[in-house]
Amino acid sequence: MTTLTGHCTCGEVRFDLHEKPLFRAICHCSICQQFNDAPYGDIVVVPSRAVDLNSEDGVSYQSLKAPPILQRGRCATCGAPSIERLNMPLFPRLTLVPVSRITDPAALPDPSFHIFYECRQSDAADDLPKRSGYLRSQMTFASVLIKALFRRR
Repeated sequence: MTTLTGHCTCGEVRFDLHEKPLFRAICHCSICQQFNDAPYGDIVVVPSRAVDLNSEDGVSYQSLKAPPILQRGRCATCGAPSIERLNMPLFPRLTLVPVSRITDPAALPDPSFHIFYECRQSDAADDLPKRSGYLRSQMTFASVLIKALFRRR
């Protein structure tokens, strides 16, 4: 795979992805809307071991919901969403990257699903699965993640 690159708005935070993303998802939850300053979060999920970040110090992390398994990172200089670190028990460490931060988004997989669809700001005009509610959304994310991890083995 060709390395995918990305950066924040000002370029202070830069990263390389050395593995193909496990999957891509669209999240409509209010936290993703707030964090991304957008109607939804369009993210790719990558094993953290495959992510080279130029400077961990250049990212300011915060957890916006308990339990704090997802640390959302913004560039400490420009404040743009940059990367998110997901540490779920019994799973490998994962990094979530906003698609808007990837230099060549055409090289990314298509989205697999929508979650927290009940929070959407407008209807999505696609045929992707659309999950509403906390449990159904979390289960969809987890099941796609597990399948993707097993495909890699």
